[in-house]
Amino acid sequence: MLMNNLISVCIATYKRPLLLEKLLVSLLNQKNIDQYNLEIVVVDNDPQKTAEPVINKFKELIISNSRYSIKYDMQPEKNIALTRNRTVELATGNYLYFIDDDEYADEYCIYNHLKVMKEFDADVTFGNVLPYFEENVSNIIKAAKTFYKLNSPDGNRTKILATSNTLLKISTFKQFNIYFNPDYGITGGSDNEFFLKMYNQGFKLVSASSSIVYEFIPHNRSNLLWLIKRVFRTGNNYSRSLIEHTSEKDIRLFIKTEQFVIGFIQAIIAIIFSILFLIIDKDKSLNWFLKAISNLGKPFAVLGIYPKEYKK
Repeated sequence: MLMNNLISVCIATYKRPLLLEKLLVSLLNQKNIDQYNLEIVVVDNDPQKTAEPVINKFKELIISNSRYSIKYDMQPEKNIALTRNRTVELATGNYLYFIDDDEYADEYCIYNHLKVMKEFDADVTFGNVLPYFEENVSNIIKAAKTFYKLNSPDGNRTKILATSNTLLKISTFKQFNIYFNPDYGITGGSDNEFFLKMYNQGFKLVSASSSIVYEFIPHNRSNLLWLIKRVFRTGNNYSRSLIEHTSEKDIRLFIKTEQFVIGFIQAIIAIIFSILFLIIDKDKSLNWFLKAISNLGKPFAVLGIYPKEYKK
């Protein structure tokens, strides 16, 4: 049964028990939402159920707090889209709040989402994501824009289409009647594809940049090789979604040609800027280089070559 004041927090997790625990604690510390109840839905994509001890510990922590409840399930197939879909299937609130298992929420995070959604009559609101790193990470790497999801001011059209720090109405989800596409479950990008479809159908997607979460960046992601792989996939997924959402053959052929040519042109321009900034500003040089790699992902999408973000 739906409750008007129930928010379902949807969390897909995979082998990050310590980070998951930090996230759950941050949800307990949310402020200015006393009139709402939180239903936390965690779906484990690890058949070994490595998240289960954390869930059991959290159940004991909230046993005397009627405003909180938690559900736990395991989705065995290695597929982030299927795992997210399972969280939605288990949710019973009239809001869905998505946050990743390597993030934790600012104490006013959910409140700011609700405030923006009400003020601008939005269907979906997208907050900011700021990184935090382990020790001994290069300042140049830390400056990479890839690690930062920074949206436009509250109420403006969103620049972000992701499930990290995102609130939507369950009525919107049911009206949309589309789930996350499992075809993107290994490559990544199912959230971008999902919200792009929603935008194209006329739903109101706005920024809630006043809502902030913090994402942990481990050492194995704090390096140039990982950044190259990530931005290549991002550009690749952008063009892939654009092509797959076009049904008319003539227009699709035009978009394919456009993405193939523009991808290369933008990559060359970005490389030139990267070289120009190499001596005077290494941070900008790196970001222009990553922009070049992202644009190179577009022609590969046209050719039907999609990198895999998650291994089976």
